Amino acid sequence: MRITGCIPKLAPWWGVVLYLVFGVAWVFAGDALLAQWAGTPGQITQFQTWKGWLYVLITSAMAGWLLGCMRKVERQRSAVARELAQIVHHAPVGMARVAIDGRILWANGCLCRMLGEDLQALQALNFRDVVQAADPDHAMQQIERLLAGEIDHYLGARQCHRPSDGRIVHVLNMVTFVPAEGDEPAHLDCVLQDMGEIQAARTALERSETRLRLAVEGSGGGMWDRDLGRPRTVFSPSVARMLHYQGDDFARDFRLRERLHPDDSERVRLAVRYALASGEPLVEKARLRCFDGSYRWFMARGVRHLNAAGQPERFSGILTDLTRERQVDERQRLASTVMDHMSEGVIVTDTHNRILSVNASVTRMLGYTEDELLGKTPRVFKSGRHDRAFYEAMWESMRRTGRWQGEIWNRRKSGDVFPEHMSLSVVRDAAGTATHYVCMFTDISDEKAQHQRMEFLAHNDALTGLSNRLWFCGQLEDAVVQARGSGERMAVLHLNLDRFKDVNDSYGHAIGDQVLKDIARRVQAAMRPGDLLGRMAGDELAVVVRHLRHADGAAAVAQQLIAVVAQPWHSPDGFEVVAGASVGICMFPEHAATAQTLLQGAHTAVYGAKALGRGAWCFYTEEMTQSARDRLALESRLRLALAHGHMVLHYQPQIDIATGRIVGAEALVRWNDPEEGLISPARFIPVAEVSGIIGPLGEWIIGEACRQGQRWRDEGLPALTLAVNVSPRQFQLTDLVGCTASALKETGFPAALLELEITESALAEREDEARLTMRRLRELGLRLAVDDFGTGYSSLAQLKRFPIDVLKIDQGFIRDIPRSADDMAISAAIIAMGHSMGLQVLAEGVETAEQLVFLRERGCDSYQGYHCSRPLAAEAFAALVRARQAV
Repeated sequence: MRITGCIPKLAPWWGVVLYLVFGVAWVFAGDALLAQWAGTPGQITQFQTWKGWLYVLITSAMAGWLLGCMRKVERQRSAVARELAQIVHHAPVGMARVAIDGRILWANGCLCRMLGEDLQALQALNFRDVVQAADPDHAMQQIERLLAGEIDHYLGARQCHRPSDGRIVHVLNMVTFVPAEGDEPAHLDCVLQDMGEIQAARTALERSETRLRLAVEGSGGGMWDRDLGRPRTVFSPSVARMLHYQGDDFARDFRLRERLHPDDSERVRLAVRYALASGEPLVEKARLRCFDGSYRWFMARGVRHLNAAGQPERFSGILTDLTRERQVDERQRLASTVMDHMSEGVIVTDTHNRILSVNASVTRMLGYTEDELLGKTPRVFKSGRHDRAFYEAMWESMRRTGRWQGEIWNRRKSGDVFPEHMSLSVVRDAAGTATHYVCMFTDISDEKAQHQRMEFLAHNDALTGLSNRLWFCGQLEDAVVQARGSGERMAVLHLNLDRFKDVNDSYGHAIGDQVLKDIARRVQAAMRPGDLLGRMAGDELAVVVRHLRHADGAAAVAQQLIAVVAQPWHSPDGFEVVAGASVGICMFPEHAATAQTLLQGAHTAVYGAKALGRGAWCFYTEEMTQSARDRLALESRLRLALAHGHMVLHYQPQIDIATGRIVGAEALVRWNDPEEGLISPARFIPVAEVSGIIGPLGEWIIGEACRQGQRWRDEGLPALTLAVNVSPRQFQLTDLVGCTASALKETGFPAALLELEITESALAEREDEARLTMRRLRELGLRLAVDDFGTGYSSLAQLKRFPIDVLKIDQGFIRDIPRSADDMAISAAIIAMGHSMGLQVLAEGVETAEQLVFLRERGCDSYQGYHCSRPLAAEAFAALVRARQAV
């Protein structure tokens, strides 16, 4: 404590000194003034008198002031002494004044209570005996240093032995040295603090921290505390375990910004900043990358702590691993999502059948809202189609096995009854007691409808609803068996729609389907009772006409059906479509005796009807079957011939009329059969076109012609144009441009020396596609010719749209020259037309000198025919060219 006053620490001798100094100064000052002042003796005496009285007054005042200061200082000293006495007396630590030899000179009340003795008893004891050091030698060394002035105090643990009961009190002893002063000898001041209370408080704190740590770790979390001043963060061990840390210094290796998931980093940073600024608790969920590389979800709860100045000092909280919780939530969410989105309806009831929950499919299928169903029983769905025995059997299965499944009919809110497949199960608790029932059901209305549709399609055509081929054949077999037993005559009529492909191509398949359905309806309406009708294929119908007296009845039915089919179909858009039919008739038992042969015979007879013209009918004959068999056999042999290399090319020379030189040749395919020899194209080309063999055959012809032409070039023959006839089906259905380009590239034969001959009919059908193909062929650099000109479309307006180089006059116009004036006029017109279009004209089938003279006179450019040469094998043709060169 600091003592305040006018003279701090004022001693008595200070007053004597002050008095002497003032007195001396007064005497010298007075004498000096008298020496300067020359007055009368009386005045001097009077001055001396007043000077003496003034001195007495001043010194009296000074004495009073000094006595007042001394009394004030004394009072302050007394107050400080009383205050110190109260502090020492009531201090919670023991205090003692100890002589250098260890005698206890004085002790406060706390030390007396600590040692269990009064002051008088303690003064009879030696301090070193009562308060013992663990290392007496070390303690003596510290006292020696203290007495020598090397240290001003020392601190050490001591054991106080209570004289009354021998109990030991652990204390912390601080010793300072007080030198001798006045009557006070030199001594030691000792302050002893009872460590028991501190230890108890420490133990209580450790126990509290342990409980808190166990509570936090037991909750699956960990603690963190960040000192914002340093900064430094302390973590509980559980935080390191949660993050799968295996090192030795988690606080050093853990860097929050690097561990945060990129999608969560900014959000967490802003949340922490807000919590520090506002004082609001931090509650944030985020993903942290553990030390094993995996991301896990955690929740951080924290709060800031302020210092005395109101500034954030610490930021601490708890970190909780949410991975398992989120997994459970995710499973529950997925389960809930599955329940809400599954197509099956799910109803959960209690053991009294009261509905507790339903999923969205239930409300969708039944039409009820969830609120309308909760608390109700499933009796609201009963359809009334099942009797009591049905439900008793269902619940008996539930009691026996805990589940039931089967088909049941229920009722929607709208009143509609529908079928469903239901599975009913019981839910039991750990004791095995039933707690809930779970019902899962699926609306099988569509399934049943689909089953009925499949049963329908098993016997009927999907488009027309007529019997399909399989079911019709079965019905026909039954009819044949009945007719065989009763001697009944009947007929199978095969209807093939004429040019139905043109309907689809012109109006689209949707219109074609509508026309076909209308024809089927009309044909079915025209049939007699007991007759059978079925659809065999796309545009083919079959009819079984029963109970006939003679074949004329079958013909009459055929004529009637042809007339029915010929009726026009009127579209909703106002246009009409007219189709026709050709009918083949096969009689039972005259023509065939089984269902299969009846159908086969009627199908074969259709071709005979088509040969008679569209809209005709034809009875089956055995010759038709034989012809069909011959075509099939020829087709099989043709495929083998192409595969085994039995096809060869012959070449008919093409001669320039003006010079007589051979300028080219037409490549004509021949079939060199090992058994029959050479087979004419007129026999196998139609079979190749119908069977589809014309595609690979045409590719082989183009490739072989290019290879032979290149060989002749290598042998030194003059440049010859090789013409290859392209079939209409090959032109329309194959990649003619691709195969031609490939042949030219592989052989090296110049494109300018290759000429493709295309018929007028191929150009007239699908005109736009034909023009595109012709342009692409011309881009390859080859020549294009129109074959058999004059027998097809023969329109100059159409021909000028195509990139044509040559017109070939059909041999039918050449054959009767000069006997036929018409043929001569037509041929002359064709030549003039071709020249007017800038085309070359070649005449086919020239066999006489008169024909050649006519062509030369009319300016025809070139010809081919027997007048020059028949088609020759490659070697013979080359020999002919060389012979012509030698002339």
